[in-house]
Amino acid sequence: MKSLSVLRPDQMAPVRNLTLRAKLIVEGTIAGLHKSPFHGFSSEFLEYRPYLTGEPARKIDWRKFAKSDKSFVRLYEDETNLSAHILLDKSASMGFGSGPMTKFDYARTLAASFAWILVRQKDAVGMAAFDEEIRWYMPPKSTNLQLKNIISHLETAAPNNQTRCGEVINSAAAMVKKRGLCVVISDFFDDPESIAMGLRHLRFKRQDILALAIADPMELNFSGKSDFRFKDIETGREITVDSQTASEYFNRGFTEHHAALNTICRELKIDFEVVTTAEPFHKSLLRIIEKRRRLY
Repeated sequence: MKSLSVLRPDQMAPVRNLTLRAKLIVEGTIAGLHKSPFHGFSSEFLEYRPYLTGEPARKIDWRKFAKSDKSFVRLYEDETNLSAHILLDKSASMGFGSGPMTKFDYARTLAASFAWILVRQKDAVGMAAFDEEIRWYMPPKSTNLQLKNIISHLETAAPNNQTRCGEVINSAAAMVKKRGLCVVISDFFDDPESIAMGLRHLRFKRQDILALAIADPMELNFSGKSDFRFKDIETGREITVDSQTASEYFNRGFTEHHAALNTICRELKIDFEVVTTAEPFHKSLLRIIEKRRRLY
């Protein structure tokens, strides 16, 4: 297993068994980390109640005691393990890849890794895969069987159809029943205003949102010396463009699109991260986890 220690996509691509791949990534990434990276988002302070004789002293709110000289315990609304949803984009554009892994292969590996982490810390996790609409959905559960079923679905899923990312996020928000965490994994190739509407709905449903924009290295720095013939993976439409025009148009459009998404997420207090398919899995996961530790 030493060759997999850095968990690079080119090393992980031959590991076709998604269960094994996710296990290697998770164990290689968070081994030795004792504090959960996701716990704590489903407990919301409700009110104080008097401390009862015989309860552990650690339950006493000592700041309240210092001000009132009386012992109180904090009550929380919905004080249970975290309820999480993972929304995975499986539209045709996610099938693009200039390296050993397509965006979709990288994205579903991340999705399996997050599900593994959440179930391991005894949290409930559900998943939805979407393109133009939600193609399959599994309500949150915290069992090992749930993890097995999620990974089984991910193993057989394939990218196809056009995307309506914003509309689907909006539809998914309507299915969320309780406060929790929502991880959206997509290339977000949709109208930013439509995406914003869906994300606002998720925030209204009291979701702590992690938006992961999956990008291929070629999309982050598009260049070339000859004419390009482009084919839209989702619609089949083709067009030929000279290299300079193609590079300027694509790079400007891609940068502006991500800037718009970043602005939307910042305004909604959503954690927005761009993840490239060339980035080692341990690096992307640790970056996301450590950022959340600092924020929360």
